[in-house]
Amino acid sequence: MEVALEAKNPEIPDTGLTLRQYYIMVGLGAFVTTIAQPGVIGRLPLQLLLKTQLHFTAQTLAAFMVIATFAWNVKPLAGIMSDAFPLFGTRRRHYMLLGAGMAAVCWFLMGAVPRSYVPLLLTAFGANAFMVIASTVMGGLMVEAGQKYGISGRVTSIRQALQSAVSLGNGILGGYLAAAAFGWTVGIATALLLVLAVTTFFVLTERRVAVRDQDVLTNAAHELGTLVGSRTLWTSGIFLALVYISPGFTTPLLFMQTDTLNFSTPYIGVMESIEGAAGLLGALIYGVVCRRFNLRQLLTTAIALNVTVTLLYLRYSHATAPFIHATVGFAVICSELALMDLAVRSTPPGCESLGFALMMSARNFALGGSDVIGSWLIDSRHWVFHELVWLNAGTTALILFFIPFLPRAIMSRKDGDVAPGPAVPPTEPAPARAV
Repeated sequence: MEVALEAKNPEIPDTGLTLRQYYIMVGLGAFVTTIAQPGVIGRLPLQLLLKTQLHFTAQTLAAFMVIATFAWNVKPLAGIMSDAFPLFGTRRRHYMLLGAGMAAVCWFLMGAVPRSYVPLLLTAFGANAFMVIASTVMGGLMVEAGQKYGISGRVTSIRQALQSAVSLGNGILGGYLAAAAFGWTVGIATALLLVLAVTTFFVLTERRVAVRDQDVLTNAAHELGTLVGSRTLWTSGIFLALVYISPGFTTPLLFMQTDTLNFSTPYIGVMESIEGAAGLLGALIYGVVCRRFNLRQLLTTAIALNVTVTLLYLRYSHATAPFIHATVGFAVICSELALMDLAVRSTPPGCESLGFALMMSARNFALGGSDVIGSWLIDSRHWVFHELVWLNAGTTALILFFIPFLPRAIMSRKDGDVAPGPAVPPTEPAPARAV
């Protein structure tokens, strides 16, 4: 057993951290930097506060959330900064202390500032920005542990398991917090981040040996040049943008749930948890079928299924909501996984981390923009909800006509098939969002 705990890759810089320390920091970091996001535990409480107390329209609310969460779109910059510019001699410890500590301060201020647009936006933006730093450090620790001890599968499974647990429980938790005073949400998020900061202080005892690494910046510039010149990446990136920019109705749905259908906030939270549970089932099934069908078949089927289940929202009511959210949760995760598979296969070798991170940043930005467009149509153009559903389904269906234009080399392979040439990187597990 002792032999298994020894570092297996002597080329990785010795940070002085043990396997146990890596496990603790990756596990706690993944959990806290996921659940404590204003867009996760704070999504329902904050959105309903803005809607009911500040009387935000759907368009204003969607724009607020896009701006508040913008830092997640530039997460690759945090990774470059952490790797290239050590803080007080460390690349992980002091960045984690900074990120978790300042995110806790911003969350606390969110509950203390006046209930008006600018103060709430600034504090929410700050909480997200500092949490991006903490999340980036967690990812760096995960990579270090995987490379140093040869446990990449185990350490990534811990991260994914904790994030899945958050997706299941956060809907119910957020629903009940939205029905309580906003201070409860602020207190829980602040406490979680303080626990992460204190744990970092005592557990993440990284040696102060890191120096500025100019090679990180040089390599990043080289990778960017490779990415810009990759036709496969551009083709797939444009396809992803077309999928995600379809006018969405996340915020308009919240308004319909509360204003028209009079859903209670706990019931809205339960719907989110049902969607998360169905998504986990979809992920398990995708893991099996991706080895039996090629990506072209999977992507076509997933998008067609997504179009079909989107139309279920035309019959949305208190009674049908559980079934619709379960069906949509399953279909959406199947589409998401097929699209992520496309993104991974399209990233040039040698640029895996930065290339995938850039594509995910573009994906997050397009998702936020789609909600703003849908909310604008509702508020400014006076569309009704069912018209938005038809538009979303129709524009998504049009994407099917672009699938034949995607590179055959990456679309004709099943998961596990050997790539025909060096232009296509192997499919590997990729870091999750902010969602």
